[in-house]
Amino acid sequence: MAVLRAYKQALRKELKSRLTALSAAEKQRQSRLLSYKLFKHPKYISSQRIAVFLSMDDEVCTEEIIKDLFKRGKSCFIPRYRTCSSHMDMLKLNSLQDLETLALTSWNIRQPAEDCNSREEALSSGKNVHMCG
Repeated sequence: MAVLRAYKQALRKELKSRLTALSAAEKQRQSRLLSYKLFKHPKYISSQRIAVFLSMDDEVCTEEIIKDLFKRGKSCFIPRYRTCSSHMDMLKLNSLQDLETLALTSWNIRQPAEDCNSREEALSSGKNVHMCG
């Protein structure tokens, strides 16, 4: 198990250095390409409830995916991390405008407030939710 952990750490370090070397324009190009491939995937097309992570600067940009979800009338769920915990809820995002009203975390990612209980949690309804991002 220690060998696997060391391999994962080395792989993450290598990927981080490769990502750092990419220009902003190249990251945007690759993010757009990945999004368009996702939009054509049969599972994405048939899914009505999709959970997506909000991206940080060094990750694939998920903004186009979120825009497409609302354009297609799909339900979009985003993460809410609990402070000092590994717990995460996937809460329903109501619109692009709704996203803009959410507070920024210390990682510069928008998320619903910890005391917000008015949003649907993805797994609470018993309906399937597919992950992307």
